[in-house]
Amino acid sequence: MITFPDSHVDLMGNNPFTPAQVADRWDRELLRKWTQTTQNNLRDFMQIKSAVNPETFPNYAQNEALLAEFITDKQECYTKRVADEAKAVLLDQVLAYEKAVRDVEQLTLVLNGRDEVLEIPEQTDPETGEMTQAYVPGMPAIEPMVQFYIVGGEEVEGPVYAEIAAELADAQAVIESSSEAVLEQVAARAEA
Repeated sequence: MITFPDSHVDLMGNNPFTPAQVADRWDRELLRKWTQTTQNNLRDFMQIKSAVNPETFPNYAQNEALLAEFITDKQECYTKRVADEAKAVLLDQVLAYEKAVRDVEQLTLVLNGRDEVLEIPEQTDPETGEMTQAYVPGMPAIEPMVQFYIVGGEEVEGPVYAEIAAELADAQAVIESSSEAVLEQVAARAEA
């Protein structure tokens, strides 16, 4: 017996889906159980069944049972498709949030730079064997980007700086506009 999966959208994954892709997947699920020819025949039967005599129409009861089963399956696939479409939208928003967080970190570093970080070796307490200091890798200093230049005696914002600052603002806006559902899913993905 063919059964339908609960969902095609994995909220822990990184594969976004368009609404058309979600609909196509659920259409294919229905086609696994009900071929297109069978679906067409059942739709034809549904249209004519009120006009025919059940006692004289061949296989009326069998067609009636198949039609009821098909309608149930079609409704199940449709319900799951609608749920998957909502999950796909949420996944897109989650992926956009995660990208925005990475972008903010990277762009802030480019704009503001950072001081040199010295390597700190791992240390353990000789008596208990417990780690007292985690290893910290060393990182070289990064100079901050020059924001303003003097051109003709006037201070002018650098075009590259302005472009990066705009990208940073866009990424920050994505983070700040994220819904509670997005934040909950981001937290669940981080824990996994």
